[in-house]
Amino acid sequence: MNKCLQVMLSVVLSCTFLCFFVACSNHNDVPTTYNYISVNGEKLSAEYFGYFFYLAQSSMLSEAGHTSENSTDEDIETYWKTTEIEGKNAVEVARDVAVDNAVSQKVQYFAALQNGIELSADEQASIDAAIEQTVSDNGGSKAFEDMLVSMGTNIEAYKQIITENVYIQNLYNKLDSEGALSVSEDELAAFTEAHSADYLPEEMLDLAKKDKFNAMAKQWESEAKIEIDDEAIKQFKII
Repeated sequence: MNKCLQVMLSVVLSCTFLCFFVACSNHNDVPTTYNYISVNGEKLSAEYFGYFFYLAQSSMLSEAGHTSENSTDEDIETYWKTTEIEGKNAVEVARDVAVDNAVSQKVQYFAALQNGIELSADEQASIDAAIEQTVSDNGGSKAFEDMLVSMGTNIEAYKQIITENVYIQNLYNKLDSEGALSVSEDELAAFTEAHSADYLPEEMLDLAKKDKFNAMAKQWESEAKIEIDDEAIKQFKII
């Protein structure tokens, strides 16, 4: 897959809710009992996967230059119907990206649990407050939940993903404090040379650490038990 289209999640997704495109909504009447994806025996719900599918769509549209200001519903519909990326229809690519990111998220969350990461009462309260603020900023509970449904997800999956992100961030901080993400001068020089056209010099160290974390996450993923029903995933469509 084209590197620029690999929608790599940052270590933490913002609690700020972003509704990129109404026309990008992917509410699907898909059965919730299918085992679409499982990671170490935990089944990922249709709503959990639906959130990542929506993020993949939004990121791909943004990458293609589509915004709510410059693109009509017809423009966006045409993009999904006609665009091919490395021989694959864009919708298939969006599904693939969503699968990769949903699996990566869950693997990193499990790694956090295995490393003894727990949330304090204050951290949980902060998560709850941030979600409450997001709900309020988006018209209240009913309007927000309706918006989530239009994205193919629900409030339970949204809260779970936001909470998992905090676990993952805490894992990152723990590994960083222990020196597991330390970057040598040679490693930093190599990373900077490889990405000099992409990032500012002052960003390189932080990004090199995140690159090392992502490499560790790939190793955890290779050791995890992951099952994906590719045919069932095809039930997720862009409407």
